[in-house]
Amino acid sequence: MDMPEEKLNAFSLLLKTLRHNSKRHTCPSALQVEVLLHVAVKPRTYEELATLTNTSNGPISRAIASMAPRVHKGEFIMPNIYLLNRDYDSSKKRFKVSLSTPGKELMAGVGLFSSTGA
Repeated sequence: MDMPEEKLNAFSLLLKTLRHNSKRHTCPSALQVEVLLHVAVKPRTYEELATLTNTSNGPISRAIASMAPRVHKGEFIMPNIYLLNRDYDSSKKRFKVSLSTPGKELMAGVGLFSSTGA
């Protein structure tokens, strides 16, 4: 599969930026990157992300938890790289995941996001 060079460069820059900004400069998992790219297209539910990535809810939850603020045992936890927001839709009783402002800025900075979509 051929990828346009500008998209390849943008993807490479995204990975480099994520690696540089992550804890101890560790490489983000492929699932984290895949979730980020799917959410950059449009906000997604956990179920949509599980279907799109062909994985289960557990790995999706861990990937999102590494990039979105959350409350654990009453304590607010901010991720090392704040790229995603989780918003609860009480009418549907599920979370929807979207890019945070820093997530939008990162994706726009590497050429993979605009206000009209990825």
